[in-house]
Amino acid sequence: MLFSDGLRHLQLMVTVGSVLEGPVCLRYLLSGRRHMEAKVLALQRLCGLCRLGRLPRGLFPPERRASRWAMMLRAWDGEMAGVSRRQVAAAIFGETAAHELWESGYRSRMQRLVREAEEMVSGGYLRLLGRETEGKGGF
Repeated sequence: MLFSDGLRHLQLMVTVGSVLEGPVCLRYLLSGRRHMEAKVLALQRLCGLCRLGRLPRGLFPPERRASRWAMMLRAWDGEMAGVSRRQVAAAIFGETAAHELWESGYRSRMQRLVREAEEMVSGGYLRLLGRETEGKGGF
């Protein structure tokens, strides 16, 4: 079952029977320490849904690395389009970063963004999905 408000979602796996047949008995297995916090958070989200009738915003914190990923994506798009790194820096950080501050750190910053984006494209994205990469170390 998938509960969603368009931005947030909570997915429950039905292992026996069907929710279409009427009420179901909920069992939640918490075993081992691996991913324990994520499992408890999912249970808290379910409790919030039951209590409030909606998915509680406070239990869906924004991904702290999202802005970095967005910059990496923009840098990679520019790289693939053949745009100069200075032009990409101007689009991401502003004209001052691309011109006046280029040698004061923004050149290196752009190099890192492109390098990290390349690692992500080369399979590092699998770690975001909770899967390990094969071959190269990945991202």
